[in-house]
Amino acid sequence: MGLRTLCDHIVDIAQNAVESGTGKAWLDIEEHTDRFFRFTVRDVGRGIPEELQESVLDPFYTQKNKKVKFGLGLPMLKFAALSTGGEFELKSSAGKGTTVSALFVLSHVDCQPIGDVAMALFSIITMKGEIDWYIQRSLDDDGYAVESSQFREAFGNNCFTTPVKMKMILDLLQEAENSLGGYSDVR
Repeated sequence: MGLRTLCDHIVDIAQNAVESGTGKAWLDIEEHTDRFFRFTVRDVGRGIPEELQESVLDPFYTQKNKKVKFGLGLPMLKFAALSTGGEFELKSSAGKGTTVSALFVLSHVDCQPIGDVAMALFSIITMKGEIDWYIQRSLDDDGYAVESSQFREAFGNNCFTTPVKMKMILDLLQEAENSLGGYSDVR
């Protein structure tokens, strides 16, 4: 999968959180039109041992004959953010979880398009339905918050696997994005 938009990076890092074994995860997205786009994903999963934290950011890292495998998501995210004059931060403690944060300067020529935020949130929430996601989204001075447990309460525990209920969730997320007044698939 190519990481063509900032939302692709968000989904990729959220997938890491899901794979960490966490039961709860947090996603904050802060956007200031024409200035910056920042997101932070935090989980309380396995975490990354301190001695491996530099290695996960090296796209050429490998441990032959060991069952340690790292993808390119973190190195690509770091490169993409720093290429715009932005910031990247990884904080992790073994057994306590991981926080990944990236800031992109939107006006920079190397900044990728934002992408479809509602679809990214939908993908994250439905990735593994038993994880409780706490999401905060802001655009300039407006915003909304959503918890995946709200969908389970409203539509039942099978809401992340039933197509009709999944469509309702996507529609609600798109409506929330539209209420911010600047929704676009290709910003």
